[in-house]
Amino acid sequence: MFTRLTYIGLAHLGLRLDEVGLMVFGELLDLVDCWRIETGRAKPARVWFIDDIIPTGI
Repeated sequence: MFTRLTYIGLAHLGLRLDEVGLMVFGELLDLVDCWRIETGRAKPARVWFIDDIIPTGI
């Protein structure tokens, strides 16, 4: 698992090895998850629209 995360961090996210090694584990998982969603390898849990976040009339 860590080898794959290191590979994705280095090859696909453009991070250096020391950045991957010192990064908070949850942050690295979030970055990998965002990369997977952007490349179509995963589906987002929910699709947000601006109308869902900011109510009308503001």
